[in-house]
Amino acid sequence: MDDNKLNEIEKRIAEDSDTGMRVDKFLLKLLPESGLRERRRLIENGFVTVNGRSCRSGLKIFPGAEVVLFEAAERSCAVEILSQVRVVKQAEAFGALYKPAGLHSAGIAGSPEPSVEECLSGIFPEQDPILANRLDFQTSGLLLVAFGVERENQFREYEDSGTVDKIYHARVHGIPGDSFIIKNRLDTADRKCTKVLEEEAPPQRWSKVTPLKSFEDGTSLLEVCIAKGARHQIRAHLAHAGFPILGDSIYGSDDGAERMLLHHRQIRFPGFEAECETGWE
Repeated sequence: MDDNKLNEIEKRIAEDSDTGMRVDKFLLKLLPESGLRERRRLIENGFVTVNGRSCRSGLKIFPGAEVVLFEAAERSCAVEILSQVRVVKQAEAFGALYKPAGLHSAGIAGSPEPSVEECLSGIFPEQDPILANRLDFQTSGLLLVAFGVERENQFREYEDSGTVDKIYHARVHGIPGDSFIIKNRLDTADRKCTKVLEEEAPPQRWSKVTPLKSFEDGTSLLEVCIAKGARHQIRAHLAHAGFPILGDSIYGSDDGAERMLLHHRQIRFPGFEAECETGWE
């Protein structure tokens, strides 16, 4: 079987009575036993198309729309993944892995490139491991793994309640004077570039920034704490505040950095905490 292709599982044509229904709810017609988070995960990972195109969970269904559900072609865990990741912590309910920059954390639909997610069952056998957070391809640091759906749901509840601290270190252009909080809401409709809006986001979506060190070249090291991040949240927020991350070609500029200097250094929530150093500070 070709690793680059997806296998079509099922499809359904929307009827007039489906008009205005969100895609993540419409999927119940194809997966009647599924939970909301499972359906949203399928959509986010590109396993659902509407009229041949990937979509967002909140897309509203219209009459005649063809909704197709896919599954990935079976692919074994790549040896190079196992040689690059390491277990930082393993507890009864959760585990934490270190992922280097230049490695996908989650599988990409239709892509032959390997990911850490594909290797979880080999790293944590008989634990029903579920990837609970994602990092950009060029971001290094901690990946949280929940052992079972109940534990994953528990973590999501912690996120929603604001009792999760995800702490990142970022090397940025510019030198802020004091700590500050970026409260802007984000528009993630464009999967390539997140837009920063003027209205205020809920507190769980804020980016809390603390300067740690400044350098003679006009750059500085920042600590950024978030509770429930959106796609590219820290990258977009820092650039909007005037402090783009070194090596970030989307929200910054081509500054010659070998990689994007953003690292998920620590995660903590009730009953669990894990930490790993950056290696470039």
